[in-house]
Amino acid sequence: MYEDRRLHPIALIKELIVSVRQSIIPIAVVIFAVFRNLNDTGILSWWMYPLLVIALIILLLAPALIKYFTYRYRMDDKGIRVKYGLFFKKNIFIPYERIQTVQQKQWFFYMPFHVVQILIETAGGGKAEADLSAVPASVAQELKDLRAGKVAELAEEESVETAEIPVVEEKNAKPLLTFQLEVKELLLMAVTSGGVFGIFFIILAFGQQFRDLIPADFVEEQFDTILRYGVLILVIIGFVVLLILWGVAIVATLFKYFQFKLMKFDDHIVIEKGLLQREHTSIAFERIQSVKLIESPLRQMLKLASVRVVTAGSSGDDEHSGDILILPIVKKAKALEILPQFLEDYQFPIEKLERAPKTSLRRFFFINLIWTIPVILLVSILLFPWGLFSLLLVPLFTWKAYAAYRATGFYTTETELVMQGRAFISRQTNFMLKRRVQSVDYAQSIWMKKGNVVHFTVLLKSGQTHLNAGVHYIAQQDANRLYHWYQPSK
Repeated sequence: MYEDRRLHPIALIKELIVSVRQSIIPIAVVIFAVFRNLNDTGILSWWMYPLLVIALIILLLAPALIKYFTYRYRMDDKGIRVKYGLFFKKNIFIPYERIQTVQQKQWFFYMPFHVVQILIETAGGGKAEADLSAVPASVAQELKDLRAGKVAELAEEESVETAEIPVVEEKNAKPLLTFQLEVKELLLMAVTSGGVFGIFFIILAFGQQFRDLIPADFVEEQFDTILRYGVLILVIIGFVVLLILWGVAIVATLFKYFQFKLMKFDDHIVIEKGLLQREHTSIAFERIQSVKLIESPLRQMLKLASVRVVTAGSSGDDEHSGDILILPIVKKAKALEILPQFLEDYQFPIEKLERAPKTSLRRFFFINLIWTIPVILLVSILLFPWGLFSLLLVPLFTWKAYAAYRATGFYTTETELVMQGRAFISRQTNFMLKRRVQSVDYAQSIWMKKGNVVHFTVLLKSGQTHLNAGVHYIAQQDANRLYHWYQPSK
């Protein structure tokens, strides 16, 4: 009745893309070696370069071919079974009732064939336990129906509380509420993000690999030309480079968050996004441990913010397991209006935050500036006179200390704890339900004891690990109040 199935042939293309991405370093090494050989600067014999190219092709093709031709999956009345491998065979069995998340992704070249990628995750794994890289879209619905049937069977025969098992979205269920980002908001997200600088450093690091291929005379000639034109040409070049990087960041953002939708259902929310790869992520309300409102300095000035949720178990997001972006960018006031509609268990009383005492300001200054003095002295002496630019660390970390002091705040309701602070750059506001908090503690050094202040920390479940959130240098009586708030009432 239940037969083994194979992946769609388009899976081979997807596996080749994965192989290329995972083998980017060997690819770069071979390309540089071939270029150097063409310029007679290689260190290997000429007959070794074809062997390098052949070895690279085998390295890329072999994993993809082996996985595609050996991969089999089967869905029966008990669970899903997966097996693959040639030399090291792997067999996986996942009971339907243990499935925590089913995530769908669809690359743009999947669409004409009506296939999707399905990632199956359980609460015990840090990543997807089963990856059906290319299967018909109907398989996703079939899996949902089998899960729903198994959950109903367990609930009837064994009296299992269905609240502990993720409820599956029905086929024709319509969202109760939908929020969609507009293109202008995505453009604003790209312009105000730090991705521009990340792209710059990636290009700079990659360009360093080709410096030996560029004649030194050419570099010196171009550098002398720039110096002749003076400061004006440097400003123009810098401006043009910045525009190009912003253009790249904008395109990347539009591709990643194209038609971003946040949808609310009875027991979960769903996020859809992406152009080249359409991602579909479902988050059960029971998995959400806290909500984070994040504001970078630039976005804070523009009254913009992004929102993440911290979840228990794997999120299906390789970049942020347990930390999922649900609102990439939105006006802060609008976010505080939207969030209570999507997350009804939470209140967002951000305007009622209590702040750290004024006496804590000098402690923020001290802890942020004390380490800069030896750094400035060392750099200034070793790299004089250019090392004197390290003096810029003083105003930079003075601002950071003051901003951290201004950002520190906390507030409690009967069921919720709100804590605000500033990490290295961005201001973060954490909204946590009392029943989700794993533990609380506060610490006090001898130096802090004189000022009667403490650090208060909360431990939450995040992904397969734990997350610490806290506030620094708050009054001890306030920390005691927070501590007693968490203790069970008599």
